Amino acid sequence: MKFITRKQLITVLVTFLLLGIILSQIRIEDLITTVKNINKIYLILGLFLYTLSYFFRGLRFHILLDKKISLNDLFHIVCVHNMVNSILPARSGELSYIYILKKYHNKSTGEGVATLMVARVLDFITISLLFFISSLFVSDLPEMFSNIIWVVVLFTALLAIFLIVLLYAGEIFLKFANAIFITIKLNKNSAVNFFLRKAREVVDSFTNIKNNGKMMELFLISFVIWFILYSLNYTLIKSLDIDIGFFEVLLASTFVVFMSVLPVQGLGGFGTYEVGWAIGFIGIGLTKELAINSGIVIHIIGIIYYVLLGMYGYQYLCKE
Repeated sequence: MKFITRKQLITVLVTFLLLGIILSQIRIEDLITTVKNINKIYLILGLFLYTLSYFFRGLRFHILLDKKISLNDLFHIVCVHNMVNSILPARSGELSYIYILKKYHNKSTGEGVATLMVARVLDFITISLLFFISSLFVSDLPEMFSNIIWVVVLFTALLAIFLIVLLYAGEIFLKFANAIFITIKLNKNSAVNFFLRKAREVVDSFTNIKNNGKMMELFLISFVIWFILYSLNYTLIKSLDIDIGFFEVLLASTFVVFMSVLPVQGLGGFGTYEVGWAIGFIGIGLTKELAINSGIVIHIIGIIYYVLLGMYGYQYLCKE
């Protein structure tokens, strides 16, 4: 019998703890009422936007892989990858992209890791930029929340600058890291060598992108992806008849993205998603009950979307 690992146990406990705290703050009757009042037209529009974001994610991987895999195949890979990644805890589902590329398209693990890392770097830089823009357009926030936002803006800006430096000066970073490991006598450590090999693959991918003049194109596609996803959140907020602006939705829902990168993210993102949503939307002025109810409902709608597309993508891959 295979016993549950300590990390998995912590993840499950955190999931139930956060869900318990969240559900204790609302009445189930109000949650049911919120579900009944959903505008179905917005749900259809939301599914279209969600599917469109997958198309552009597939297009980005299509470019990153030098167009050696068709856009159609990559769209279906994204469908499966995003479902698995969203369901499994602590973003361990990221490995599904690497596995599928290797199994169905004979791509090396290194190439899968490198292209995925490039995509995630572009995602973070884009999210940081949009978060900063939204912070400039949203006013009349509580002083404490406003201070938190500017701390987050500063942190994300610094990290985004570091990632941009890594994009354009990866070789210097590698040499610097290697020199440090040699100095502290860890250069022969297997984990360190593994890190350096993967870092080399990522830097080589960045170099390839720069040499082929694809960087701006990839940044533009990344911007489109996240603009669509934030438009999706705005659409789903409208489906619940909540009257707030686009930039407010962008600012508040970014806290969900930040929560999703935590290593304690639970199964299906339950708990961490709702906490991130509540923090963001209570911060911009929604009542606690409305923020929590809307977060739970929109999370469930998102799950329905990615499961539908994930099963569709899985059926396609099974036919290959």
